Amino acid sequence: MMGGKEEPIPDVPCGNTCALIGVDDVIKKQATIVDWDMAEAHNIRMMRYTVSPVVRVAVSPKNPPELPKLVDGLAKLSKSDPLVIIE
Repeated sequence: MMGGKEEPIPDVPCGNTCALIGVDDVIKKQATIVDWDMAEAHNIRMMRYTVSPVVRVAVSPKNPPELPKLVDGLAKLSKSDPLVIIE
């Protein structure tokens, strides 16, 4: 998500989209997030895609010390695109 500013909001009505900050460590690609006192929560189903990856690419950094940056960038790409598979 890119935007000019961050704005805290108390809730997000159904059908709207928002971006969350600080949940990257606990969410891989998709999750249902609820308040701690929710008596009942309904998980959002994982989207099923009828396509599979069609391109396979091997990548490596030009400078070996930059490998951690490459790994971090690939992890972020994998989180943002459900069709990206990183091995």
